[in-house]
Amino acid sequence: MPELVIDADGHVLEPPDVWQRYVDPTYRGRAIRVRRGDDGRDVLEVDGRPARLTTAEMLGGFGGMGKPMEELAQACLAGRYAESAPAAAVDPAARLALLEHDGIDAAILYPSLGLQWEAEVSDPAYALAHCRAYNRWIEEFAAGSGGRLVPIAHLSLGDPDEAAAELRRAVRAGARGGFLLPFTLSGVPHGHPAHDPLWAAAQDLDVPIAIHTGVDPHERSLHHRFTGLRWPEDVPAGIWYHELLFPQAVQQAFSTFFLYATFDRFPRLKLVVLESGAGWLGFWLDRMDALARGTLRVTLPMRDLPSTYVRRQCWISADPDERALPPIIMHVGDDARGECGAAVWPER
Repeated sequence: MPELVIDADGHVLEPPDVWQRYVDPTYRGRAIRVRRGDDGRDVLEVDGRPARLTTAEMLGGFGGMGKPMEELAQACLAGRYAESAPAAAVDPAARLALLEHDGIDAAILYPSLGLQWEAEVSDPAYALAHCRAYNRWIEEFAAGSGGRLVPIAHLSLGDPDEAAAELRRAVRAGARGGFLLPFTLSGVPHGHPAHDPLWAAAQDLDVPIAIHTGVDPHERSLHHRFTGLRWPEDVPAGIWYHELLFPQAVQQAFSTFFLYATFDRFPRLKLVVLESGAGWLGFWLDRMDALARGTLRVTLPMRDLPSTYVRRQCWISADPDERALPPIIMHVGDDARGECGAAVWPER
């Protein structure tokens, strides 16, 4: 049987009015949207307010992967969302043509603005309504692709029961899994039993849950340890630092599944870690196992070593330019419960 080539972390650029068109009527007047500002640059508006953590430069840079640096810089400064994005970022027929050209059998699809807006929100019902709106749209986007464009539902853990209900609805409508950002609106860790309704639904449906990098709220951000490096106040000084440390939030969320023995409660749960690289995984497994073997073992409820769960129930996406990947694969393995490739196209 020939091997399939699958982009495990493809992205789309949502239409600027997607939430206005697809959100429940209750929220339509307060819907998330991208609007043109008085200065000619775009603004991400959340609940009637300009987003604090998503700048016009960020909006202008979406869809910039593969562009010459000068062209990308000009797009960022212009600050116009998706204006120069490739057609395959916004049109399913063009995306299928791109897959054909690149020899890729399927792309698993995640949002772009969906990685930004939740950090601006505190109301779980508002977050869920906008997750559901995006999910309705991406289900339609992928519907005519013959399974080659794979929609993944955006979920929020503000209300675990409602998140589980939305996952069930989305899977019935064609989604093949769900994803979460590395923070929760409640502050309750991802792996905590409070979130068991979602893990139970994912296990029952036999679909994976992914943790994807995204923008963190200020009060949860790792980037505020030092002055002069905060986002977005200290742009451009802090942007390299901000991008560098993105994976740490995902690693923290990932680790809570071991701390709370989530994989023991749900032995068929499938967990995916995205856009965080894979080079850290060998160190992380060795350290988790070492701590679990030592005197701290009495504080941990899990039955097995963390590496056992990773090899049994976890997938870690790797970036194509990771030079340390071969020894990591030798250490962890590259079978179904190992690494998967992520293009992150067209996001950046």
